[in-house]
Amino acid sequence: MTKKQMNSLFLNYLLQSDIEIEAKVEKWEKESNLRENIDEISETVDEHLMFMMACWGEIGWCLPKWKKSDIKLGRVLADIKNNISIDVIDEGLSDCFTERDVDSLSVFIQRHLPDSEKKKIDLAFELYLKHEYFASAVLLAGLIDSVSINQFMKTNPTPANVSQCWKCYGNVIQDNFGGTYFSGDFPANKSAKDDKRANGTIDFFKSIKNDPCFDHKKEILIPLSFALLKFFDDSDWKDKKNGMIPSSINRHWLAHNMYDYDDITRADCIKLFCMLYQMVELYSML
Repeated sequence: MTKKQMNSLFLNYLLQSDIEIEAKVEKWEKESNLRENIDEISETVDEHLMFMMACWGEIGWCLPKWKKSDIKLGRVLADIKNNISIDVIDEGLSDCFTERDVDSLSVFIQRHLPDSEKKKIDLAFELYLKHEYFASAVLLAGLIDSVSINQFMKTNPTPANVSQCWKCYGNVIQDNFGGTYFSGDFPANKSAKDDKRANGTIDFFKSIKNDPCFDHKKEILIPLSFALLKFFDDSDWKDKKNGMIPSSINRHWLAHNMYDYDDITRADCIKLFCMLYQMVELYSML
């Protein structure tokens, strides 16, 4: 089947940010004392970086920090802006990962899983090596769900039932970081329809407070949140009838067996390994 076009919401934000930065740079260059504009410059750059990470998340990627140096990030963003197909971008990015890299992701993830879950990540990696990408992705998606739920349950031992894993993830983020590092609220309960959840995520990260102590967690939290936003996005089952699949791997399509077996690729599995890696690393800091 054919992948749908990516949602242009975050790309439009990024393109508008490009225009605004160009205009502001001209203003800053004309002013003699840049120190007077340091807060505006910092805020503008941080917002632009957030839009960049949102675009990466829109195609399902949240790269570990140790892998970013191997990838030409600017080229990927240029490809997104130039409407290069997501399949082409995915193939290029997945080629940057060796099997040893994926093994390293798997080993790190396993260290942070309870004994009952360790066999699942081993099996997901074995299936990945055998090119059984559909089966591997189903296991990885289930682990992303369970890690989110279990982390939520740690601090909410007798909670009301939370039916969506996006809500579990969002509640964990709000409970641990909201108020302290953000003035806004994470959109855990917002609908994905009409980009309400996506715009809510943008607003949340715009409300971030400057705190150097939060920088390391922030480097993980922002790209992971945008990748999960895409992963947990609503599904349109009519797309199946029209021979279309989501633009990036989707949890609901996996859970409800809507994908054809060959729809899931090596790149899709690597995306899920990266999401799970970033998630367990973030949770290990809480």
